[in-house]
Amino acid sequence: MNKYLANIDSHSHALVLGGSGGIGSEIARALVANGIKKLTITYSGNQAKAEEVANKLKASGAEVYVAHVSERTDETEDDFKRMLEDAVLALGEEITLLVDSIGISPNTDLRDQTLNTGVSADGKKIPGWNEVYAVNVFGSFISTRAVLERMREKNIKGSVVLITSTNGINSWAAYSMHYDSSKAAMAMQILGFASEYAKYGIRVNGIAPGWINTGMNDSLPNGEYESECAKIWLGRFAEPSEVATVVVFLAGSGASYITGQNIMVDGGYRG
Repeated sequence: MNKYLANIDSHSHALVLGGSGGIGSEIARALVANGIKKLTITYSGNQAKAEEVANKLKASGAEVYVAHVSERTDETEDDFKRMLEDAVLALGEEITLLVDSIGISPNTDLRDQTLNTGVSADGKKIPGWNEVYAVNVFGSFISTRAVLERMREKNIKGSVVLITSTNGINSWAAYSMHYDSSKAAMAMQILGFASEYAKYGIRVNGIAPGWINTGMNDSLPNGEYESECAKIWLGRFAEPSEVATVVVFLAGSGASYITGQNIMVDGGYRG
């Protein structure tokens, strides 16, 4: 075996939470393109989109299991564990890689932010702080711990990658204060999980994307795209594939001595 290869074990079973989303679906495609043969992807709302992504992955030669995962809090932890068992039974392989790309990023004027989710004057949902944390922090904690515990119990020397954000590190805005602080909380989860599970041979890392071309930016204030590009050394937003390739690296043997990191993929953002 060539120790310099960074390949992913083709016998791996990857679980991509949010695998039907803009970044998640690209991660799933990148994993399959780099040797993953068994893949579970989840969705929370758009089943048709998830099935579309799954069919394309199957056409590339992968076995794919599609599962619904609702907004996860303590009350749904048992449901999530049942989903893990169903996925393993469906594909006949224990999960060796978790990628959590689930997240919501409401852009709401600071004066309009509330604790509880509300509705705007034109009838649009406005996620409050409680919902942002339920999805981005509490859900991430519950799902990651469940997968890590399963890996530990099954003696799986696996890898976990959480998708955080540079908004939890070196960029922020008043209109995304709830999102920014939730991603900073996720960065602390990476450190806690990585330190606890390293002794079991399990690596836990994060990827902190900067600005990425996805639908999460649809509600940006006017002029924000141009002003933010001016702060990025590469002068543009990234494509989801540029995040996915870093996931592939962290999942492979080339990253065997990397854990507890939250790698920024931001094009040289300096706000």
